Amino acid sequence: MGRHALRALEALAPDAEVLRNTADLTNPGEISQAIEEAGPIDLVLHLAAMVPVKSVQANPGAAFAVNAGGTINLLAALDGSAARMLLCSSSHVYASKETPLRETDATEPVSLYGQTKLMSEQAAQQICAVTGRSLCIARLFSIHDPDQTGSYLRPTLEQRFATHAPETPFELYGARSRRDFLSASDAARLITKLALSNAEGPVNVASGHAMTVADFAQSIAPFPLNIRPVGQNDTLEADVTRLRAILGERYD
Repeated sequence: MGRHALRALEALAPDAEVLRNTADLTNPGEISQAIEEAGPIDLVLHLAAMVPVKSVQANPGAAFAVNAGGTINLLAALDGSAARMLLCSSSHVYASKETPLRETDATEPVSLYGQTKLMSEQAAQQICAVTGRSLCIARLFSIHDPDQTGSYLRPTLEQRFATHAPETPFELYGARSRRDFLSASDAARLITKLALSNAEGPVNVASGHAMTVADFAQSIAPFPLNIRPVGQNDTLEADVTRLRAILGERYD
């Protein structure tokens, strides 16, 4: 997302000076020094997070330290600056729902990752309300990218495709689950547009066109899949009415 956001900023704000943060957000002194050395800042795109399910489950303390604590440390370091913030959150702050999710729906995360992101949102909202900072929360739905690695859905599927015999059943957990898939480059462009707007509060960032995990797997597979569904199914589908209202009907 960060790499794509840098490209989007080059296209959408060619005259802006863009600084990429390399400081550790879990180290208050390090991030404070980085902010001080950066000088006056107008806008902060906060994309940093611990996301992979395996990493979050293996080290929940680190997940909360990065996702919630990192947000708090960053806002503390920005004290005295009027910089607007775009906080990248997640659809996982919602519970599964059969109808498209609106920003006003209850936030009831069922995963540990979703809980860390909701805590990040809540901390940011309260801090920014007290300090008068403009805050937009981009609730990002399911993204994918050819360069993704690790335990994300797309690289996991592609690794399996490489060794799978096409004529044999392809077991797929949650195959009938519905997700709102969006390429990372498209997501980064939408998030950057939101950051450059004056939108505040939560905004769903998605395509608005959900598909099953099985259909997504088939769309990137190099051969026809004989999918055998396993496990439970759920739905995280976005209502993008607010996104369209902010960015225009042709927001893509």
